Amino acid sequence: MNKRILFYLLVASFFLSVAAPVVAQEQEAEDPFADYSYLWENTKKKKKKKDKKAEKVDQPTVAADTLTAPVPVVDTLTLPTQPLDSITPVTTYQADTIPATDSLQAPIEEEKFESEPEEEKKIKEPKEEREKREVAPVPEDFRAGPPDSESGGSFTGGLTYTKIGDENFVGLVLAPEFKIWKIGLGLNVPVLYGLESQAIRTEIFEGGVGAARLIRYIRYGSQKRDPVYVRVGELNNTMIGFGGLVNNYTNTTSYEKRKLGLHYDLNFKGLFGLEGMYSDFDPASLNLLAVRPYVRPMAWTIIPIVRTLEIGATVIKDKDQTQRPTSDSTFVVNQFTADGVGAFGLDAGINLLRVPFIQIDAFFNYSKLNVGTTALTDSIATIYASQGDTREFTDGHGISGGINFRFNFIADLLSTDMRIERLNYTANYLPQFFDASYELNKDARLLSLANAEKMSGIYGSLTGHILQKVQLGGSILLPDDVSETAPAVVRLNADVDRLGDKVSIHGSYVKGNLSTLKDAFKLDERSLAKVRFIYHLNRFLAAGVDYYWAFAPTADGSYKATQYFSPYFGVSIKF
Repeated sequence: MNKRILFYLLVASFFLSVAAPVVAQEQEAEDPFADYSYLWENTKKKKKKKDKKAEKVDQPTVAADTLTAPVPVVDTLTLPTQPLDSITPVTTYQADTIPATDSLQAPIEEEKFESEPEEEKKIKEPKEEREKREVAPVPEDFRAGPPDSESGGSFTGGLTYTKIGDENFVGLVLAPEFKIWKIGLGLNVPVLYGLESQAIRTEIFEGGVGAARLIRYIRYGSQKRDPVYVRVGELNNTMIGFGGLVNNYTNTTSYEKRKLGLHYDLNFKGLFGLEGMYSDFDPASLNLLAVRPYVRPMAWTIIPIVRTLEIGATVIKDKDQTQRPTSDSTFVVNQFTADGVGAFGLDAGINLLRVPFIQIDAFFNYSKLNVGTTALTDSIATIYASQGDTREFTDGHGISGGINFRFNFIADLLSTDMRIERLNYTANYLPQFFDASYELNKDARLLSLANAEKMSGIYGSLTGHILQKVQLGGSILLPDDVSETAPAVVRLNADVDRLGDKVSIHGSYVKGNLSTLKDAFKLDERSLAKVRFIYHLNRFLAAGVDYYWAFAPTADGSYKATQYFSPYFGVSIKF
């Protein structure tokens, strides 16, 4: 009886020894990739949890191995000829030798295998930090405008009527604009027929850049946003550096005689760059040229403020001798730029604060004019003599420092920029000398330095956009004592794109040499204005009007402030 019971116990032990590895395999089958979880889990953050989990898993693993690994145990249990007493020593002997088997070494090897990624990660971390520091982006430059859409464009054109001088014209004006990736192209193609002359107007293609005036602009990239920015064509509200010498400059003072200029900004990995402009590609003359190399010497560091420091130097030269024909077959040119005038400036800027909604930047400018040519000094000496003044003309200089505040609300739903700059300058100097008024009359602008007094003042600007559909802005250069010798400058601009799907407005206005702010918005020889109003009847048809207050050439070769008023009806398609 005892032998039968013992036999049953041996059979039960046999089946248990066979079933145990099956159960263990079923448990492991629930997560066949558990041993490879280190590939997707953060072992560093969950190290403690993994250690605890390993302790729990190791115990049943050892038990399973002890049952499955020693196959000879099963053989010894099934030998029918062995005496009962011989079984126990064998089993005890095998149990004692189990810890020495390779089956228990697996968890140790697994722990060693898991530790290797940790060591590799520690080795790689310094390199990753270095790479992160090298490519860390510089905070967004406050001189960059709203981002452009990567693609799209518009086509506007239709029948129009206008009056130029004493003659009436009818015709067709096409103004397509295309934006593909970083490339932009804008054209302006007027075909005007004179009702009195009964001929197509061709004066707009004579002189200047000729047929190239049809190109409003060709652009690649966005300034201060892309490492490569180049624009050819009209230059509007152009600024070089931080605006100490060139600010709010435009090369388009005449609707008739447009210029083809160049504005560029090339940047190498945020470390250094080159920006500049050339006002007119007329081959007959070396026109206004500005070049500014700049460097960010600490951009490679991770120090938040120091790494944004930018230092630049601006060199300007203008030897404009572009000939303008007169009615008697002669030519007139600018007198005071014949020997070349120029300027030199140093500037620096730095980002003081940048949080999700606010960015504050500070900047500094030093500028010195170099315009004392023989022709100019002789003319100024004559003016001084007539005033009983015995002083001599010397080139002036100026310094300025300011802060720009940028506010962004709710992911650029509303963005505003406010700039405040304090100006201090000597006699015979005017701040931001190369602006829109410089191109209106270069000789008059240079001659105005004769009576320019030592002065201080403020330059302020405010711009903003809502959903990048409504953009409004303006600026004012305001001396402490506004006068003829210390004039003020006012600028306004607006861009409204299909507000309510019905109204679009694009306009700009600038007026310089203001001796009083009372006539700041009076149109005269010191003003430039351009407004386009469009009412969209539906997705394809529109009616609108173009208004220009610009300078038109006269019969004697001079330029006279003239207004253009051109209503039109046609198509307006946005794509």
